[in-house]
Parts: sequence; structure tokens; C-alpha cells
Amino acid sequence: MNIRNIIQSIRNRLHPPEHLSDETVLGFLRVLEKAEKEEISCNELYDKLDEYVEREVNQKDAAQLMPLVRDHLDLCAECCEEYEALLDVLEKTSGH
Repeated sequence: MNIRNIIQSIRNRLHPPEHLSDETVLGFLRVLEKAEKEEISCNELYDKLDEYVEREVNQKDAAQLMPLVRDHLDLCAECCEEYEALLDVLEKTSGH
């Protein structure tokens, strides 16, 4: 690799081209097609949150039994805060 190619490579890393190739766009579309089509809303999560937390406190595999709840908690900061608060309260009151 000559110096000109090295400089161009560094420039591309610092300032990548603004256009995406068709191959890159198709790659993104393939990933999106494979993404989970099912998800739950915050309201649906709140309806199931107490059951999910109780399963965790009782050392049952809540994430495996209720994967949509776990997925939502991984993505939604507000719901995750509610989850952590409820988990904290239940752990303190249940003696775990």
C-alpha cells in the first residue's frame, strides 16, 4: 500500500463517504427482515411487569419464560427504571 492509499484510508475512516452502496443497504434490509416482528408496548409491559419481577425474585428464569418483556426492558430505559424499582422493593420485602 502506498502513502496515497494510506492517507485515503485514514480520511475514509475519519470522514466516511456519505453514500451507502446498494450492497450495504440490502444488508441492512436483510437484518431488518430477520428482526423480531413481535414486540410489546410500554402499557403491555406494565401489565406483565409484576409477574416478571415475581418470577425473578423466586429465581425462576423470567427472561426465558417471558422473552418479549426482557427484550422491551433491554430497549426502553423508562420501563427498565420501573422494573429495577419494583425488583428492589420486592427483594427487600420478600427477604431475598
